[in-house]
Amino acid sequence: MTTTSRDLLLVFGSVQRVMRAERAARDRGLDVDAAPAPRSVSSECGVVLEARSDDSAALIDILDTLKLAPKAVYRNQGGTWTPSTLRSTVAVDVVRLTEGSAYGGCGAKLSKGLLHTVLCGLPRLVSDDLIVGIESADDAGVVRITDDIAIIHTTDFFPPMVDDPYTFGRIAATNALSDVWAMGGTPLAAMNLVSYPLKQLGRDALKEILRGGLEAMAESGAVLAGGHTVEGQELLYGLAVTGTVHPEKIWRNGGAVPGDVLVLTKPLGTGLVTTAAKGGMAKPDHVATAMRWMTTLNRDAAEMLKDLEPHAVTDITGFGLAGHAAEMAEASGCAVELDLASLPAMPGALDAAAVGLVPVGAGKNRTSIAAILEIADGADELLIDLALDPQTSGGLLAAIPADKAEALVRRLPGAAVVGRVTDGPTGAVVLR
Repeated sequence: MTTTSRDLLLVFGSVQRVMRAERAARDRGLDVDAAPAPRSVSSECGVVLEARSDDSAALIDILDTLKLAPKAVYRNQGGTWTPSTLRSTVAVDVVRLTEGSAYGGCGAKLSKGLLHTVLCGLPRLVSDDLIVGIESADDAGVVRITDDIAIIHTTDFFPPMVDDPYTFGRIAATNALSDVWAMGGTPLAAMNLVSYPLKQLGRDALKEILRGGLEAMAESGAVLAGGHTVEGQELLYGLAVTGTVHPEKIWRNGGAVPGDVLVLTKPLGTGLVTTAAKGGMAKPDHVATAMRWMTTLNRDAAEMLKDLEPHAVTDITGFGLAGHAAEMAEASGCAVELDLASLPAMPGALDAAAVGLVPVGAGKNRTSIAAILEIADGADELLIDLALDPQTSGGLLAAIPADKAEALVRRLPGAAVVGRVTDGPTGAVVLR
């Protein structure tokens, strides 16, 4: 963490781009410096540009002139490097968004078992053009428009899991957009969905939440087409997203075959780290790393997967790795084994589990899949918690041939082989 008055970090992705920005800013008399990058804010380049919030307007002008947009901006808030933007205001740090929510992020989802009982018996609305509906627990619905174009429909919203409004907005939007990439598609447009306690939080926090969502949409290539906002007792934010995909190139959560390996494209632990943060027991660097991963789009992972022609894909959110792997196994008519020792953990996640800071959603996830969950004797209880931890804006889980896995893991920072598909009882999940 920097000890100077510079409270901004600009991540450009290469040393050359940092140097160009530094020279231009110094020529304008700004207090900037190229400095080693904290690992919590960048896994691509070891150098970032330190700057001051007071100089945000001048930096915007300089970078626009250079046509040199930063890949990410972080602001020091309360000792934590928090995702931000040069256009963001910081007059909203007097509120703690998480204080008004019993659950945070995707941990607020109804359990899979309860949801099944609610939906059971309700009529199905069907059409020959409905390619993907609710029957297989896929990440989104898909409707055929023409022989070459299908529309992906998805929505996701939840209460805050972090206190910073901008970061919450960006995470929620990133999470909602992920469903389109999990189906092999491209995001096209999105609409804001907001429930907002205006009297408690005021207008400024809402503006920053929406700004964070807009930044994620802009990075994804989608446009904002509108939205709906109501005044409610609890803060909820997310998106309804529309995407496109070729009808014959849709990724499903079914289709995995025995012998496939399971590759996860982001580390696990967002629920554990944010639970520790809510209790005031998380290290700032651990929180910053979790926020960086939650605001990382799954676009690049999806692009790399397209070259490998995966047999099945899903994204990991509120049901945790084990829960979403169970859905993949059920839809594929196979079983899956997860190698606990191979699970990539975010810094601080296992520390939180060790002191009992496990989100309620992890217990719901375990109960929901208890009938098909097998845990090997002697399995590490902390790693079991990690496998069941409800993720917010998690990575993609892909079933691919074993000979293609190494190339993906080598090219994609944070990715890991976490298990395999087996010829076992349909839907079974084994934790070893």
